[in-house]
Amino acid sequence: MIESSHALSNDHLLELTVARSKPKRNAGGSCACPVFLMHILRAYCVEVGRILDIYQARALFFAQEKPRRRLQFECSDDACRAMAGTKVTAVNYDKLVAEGDQIVLKPHFRMNPQSPHIEACEWLAREKLIAQRDAPDADERKPGRPGFRHLKSGDLVDMYVPCRPATSVASEAWKESEPAQSGERDNRWRRERGVLRKTRGNLNRTNSLETVVTVYELLEPCERRAATLRVGEARRLPYSKAFCRVERYFSVRGECIFHGGVRVQTHGPNFAVRFFDRVLRPDALGNCEALEVALYLKREVLHEHWNGKFLVAQLTEAAQAGHYAHCYFFGRLVPHRTDRWRLVVKVESLEHLTFTLRAKGLAQAPS
Repeated sequence: MIESSHALSNDHLLELTVARSKPKRNAGGSCACPVFLMHILRAYCVEVGRILDIYQARALFFAQEKPRRRLQFECSDDACRAMAGTKVTAVNYDKLVAEGDQIVLKPHFRMNPQSPHIEACEWLAREKLIAQRDAPDADERKPGRPGFRHLKSGDLVDMYVPCRPATSVASEAWKESEPAQSGERDNRWRRERGVLRKTRGNLNRTNSLETVVTVYELLEPCERRAATLRVGEARRLPYSKAFCRVERYFSVRGECIFHGGVRVQTHGPNFAVRFFDRVLRPDALGNCEALEVALYLKREVLHEHWNGKFLVAQLTEAAQAGHYAHCYFFGRLVPHRTDRWRLVVKVESLEHLTFTLRAKGLAQAPS
């Protein structure tokens, strides 16, 4: 099971202001080179003495004052770490924008070839099971997923379960991530083995929107039609339908993840994010209004979130010339309080909002 130990954000509501404007589209594209990212899901951070996922590690890095220092990581398996002091490499967790690549390189942990793991390490065991599952000569009669160009079978997410907003601020989530006890780790490993066996009820699930977005962006367009995802309480849909361009909000039913290319602008300490796509809203006569979508984020609200300083750094970078940003959100449109020509998207938590950032000309927007 792909699990996220992210602490939940505060109960602030975010608003996407929607105003009338002319429609405008952005070109689509896809990944071009094979990359396998999520080999190791957790690692022990030496600086804080805790086991973190890669997003908590990134939040910890960007919480530092400049100049920021890279962190040291070791294997999350207690026995492996105790016997061999096994080091783990964290990749791209200190970057905000892809540099010289055709895809956005996601943060991830990977094995360090100079620091081998013990035979009984949970991550070596996981790799062996995945290798058996993905082997070309595997029994085709056994149930399993089709192969994907950029993902291993154990890294495909089947269910996105949006986290609920918390009532308290958790700006230092990594301090609340206690190392897993042996019993908890054994249960988690049994669940992960169940995923590889395709045991009913043990599908890969996560409450991290960024984890799901990573999978979506690494799938080829044809793979998005083959792989399925359940979002919240909705029925399972192909990834191509579970992710929906924001302009089609009123033409879809059920819960899904909306997304689109955006332009980021700074307004003093705060950020205005404007979508290139427009929402088409039908009226009683069947006519459609083209509505501009914009998101306004206050820095003080961002700083209250455990991942807020990374978001501030990312949005600041996105506002620079020559950068292209894409926004994904899990939320809904509701009527504006006073203006009938405006709509508001309610996002219950910053956990339900994520961005990817590219240098213009290196990659196109996800389709």
